[in-house]
Amino acid sequence: MPVLEPAGAPTALLLHDSRATLVSNRKPATVLAMRLRLILALAALVAASCVDDDPLDAFVEVEPEIVIETEEPDTDALEEAAADTESEVDEAAPIEIPDDALDLSGMDQVALDIQDNAFTQRVVVVSAGTEITWTNQGRNEHNVRPAVEGAFEPISTLDLAEKGDSASLVFETPGDFPYFCSLHGTATNGQTGRVIVVS
Repeated sequence: MPVLEPAGAPTALLLHDSRATLVSNRKPATVLAMRLRLILALAALVAASCVDDDPLDAFVEVEPEIVIETEEPDTDALEEAAADTESEVDEAAPIEIPDDALDLSGMDQVALDIQDNAFTQRVVVVSAGTEITWTNQGRNEHNVRPAVEGAFEPISTLDLAEKGDSASLVFETPGDFPYFCSLHGTATNGQTGRVIVVS
């Protein structure tokens, strides 16, 4: 049976195992690229199959060696630094007390009111060891949270939920303790207050 060639598309007739196959002529670069892909795929299959059955240990995984170099500490320098630290007196930076601060220093107990969305005495100065009691005088629930995490134990909303509820804290250590109600403000805006504890 004769082979018909379409116009403009050269073809070749190949004989293989007494069967005729029609193959279009391809560019040599395309054929080379296909052969290269086939070779790489076969190589990957051979390598993968050899990893499990490797009598020559050609595919051994190697753990990197970690080396940590240490130097002996200079004990003389450490002792000198410790002696210098002990001889220095740590003086805390002085706290600036604002003009509108309410000076309640010298009192053992101080009562502060909370109105709706405001602490009525925003900045107070107290002596170390003073017990401060916050009382909810408004319609809304409130809380007292330190502006600096961990500066003092926060007072929960459950403790100041209704008008007349109160809760107390004792400030033993001198320092500056800004606080806020997390329901009506943030650490820097809204319902904020400040306790300045002096020696």
